[in-house]
Amino acid sequence: MRVYLASTADELQDFFNEKSLDVPEVYAPTDIYCSTHPEMDEEEIEYSLSLLAAEDSLELTDDSSGAPLVIAFEVPAEFFGGFDEVTAALLKPLEWKQVEAIFEVGDDADDLTWFAPQEVEIRINDWLAK
Repeated sequence: MRVYLASTADELQDFFNEKSLDVPEVYAPTDIYCSTHPEMDEEEIEYSLSLLAAEDSLELTDDSSGAPLVIAFEVPAEFFGGFDEVTAALLKPLEWKQVEAIFEVGDDADDLTWFAPQEVEIRINDWLAK
């Protein structure tokens, strides 16, 4: 399942170095969310969840955190403990190998720029400087 997590550049750097990230929950296309938004296809649902994470990432940033980011993961079912309307509880730490994309959040939540996980090493210093 594709899930989304609000982050900042300093948090992403720690995750990149450690290769493991223990968080309680992520934004996910839960049954409740999908059933209450029948007008949206899978791509639109994923986009709306990334925007929720982007809004959170803007709130996480401060003068020392670097750029607001959203991390997209592909996570197997055994990682999930339960679901509410838009989030999934996690039973295990997320792993770097599950990262599918990083989105840099612009001045507002719907201004997202996509980056491949392989680009983190060359982009992290720019993100930390923001």
